[in-house]
Amino acid sequence: MNKLNLYLTLASINVLLITIERFSFTTQIVLQPYSHIRLHELIQGPIFLTISVILSFLVIKEISNNFNTLKTKLGFYLSLIFVSGVYLYGMGEGWHELASFMFNHYCDTKNFTDDLCGGLFINDYYTGNILFFIGGIMMNASVIFLQKLNPLKSFNNKALTILLINSFLYAFTFFAYAAFDRVLVGLYSTLILMIIADYAFFKVRKKFREHPYITYSAFAYTLAGISSLIVRSL
Repeated sequence: MNKLNLYLTLASINVLLITIERFSFTTQIVLQPYSHIRLHELIQGPIFLTISVILSFLVIKEISNNFNTLKTKLGFYLSLIFVSGVYLYGMGEGWHELASFMFNHYCDTKNFTDDLCGGLFINDYYTGNILFFIGGIMMNASVIFLQKLNPLKSFNNKALTILLINSFLYAFTFFAYAAFDRVLVGLYSTLILMIIADYAFFKVRKKFREHPYITYSAFAYTLAGISSLIVRSL
C-alpha cells in the first residue's frame, strides 16, 4: 500500500471510530468535579480531531512532494488557507462540543424558551458547526488544489480500488451529518465541497489516476451530497 492510501485508510478508521464513539457508553459518563463535561467531548476533540489534522498534514506531505509544492506562490497561499482552516476547524469543534454538552445536559432539547437554552442551541447547532465546517472546507479545498498542482505517479487498479473504498467510508461520515442532522449546516457544507471537488475533478478527469486525492474527494462528496439530498427530500 502506498503512503497516500495508508494515510487515507487511517483516516477511514478514524472516522469510523468517531461514529461508533458517538453511540457508545462514553456519552453517559459525566466527569467530575461539578459534572463539567462528558468523556465523549474529551475523546472527540483532543483525540479524534487531533488525529484527523495530523493525517491531513501527512496527506499534504505526500501530495506536495515533501512540501516542495508549498514553495511556489500558489502553494504558499494554499498552505495559509489550510492552516487558517485548521484553526477554525478546531475552534468550531470545541465551541460545538461544549455547547452540545450544556444544551443536552441542562435543557429540554425539544421545547426550550429561555435565553440560556436558546443560546446553547444556537452555539451548538449553528455557531460551532458553521465555524467547524468553514474550517473543514478551507482545509479540504486547499489540499484538493495542492494536489492539482502536483500530479503523482499514476495509480494502478489495486491502488485505485483501495482509494475508492476509503472514499466511500469517508462519504458515510458526511452523509450522516448532511442527511440526518437537525439543521442544514452539514448539508450545505457537503454540497459546497462537492462543487469544489467536482470542479477540480473535471479539470483533471483525463489524468484522474495521477490526481488520487481529487478523485477520492470528488467521489466522496458527490456520493454524500446526492445521497443526502435524496434523503432530505423524502
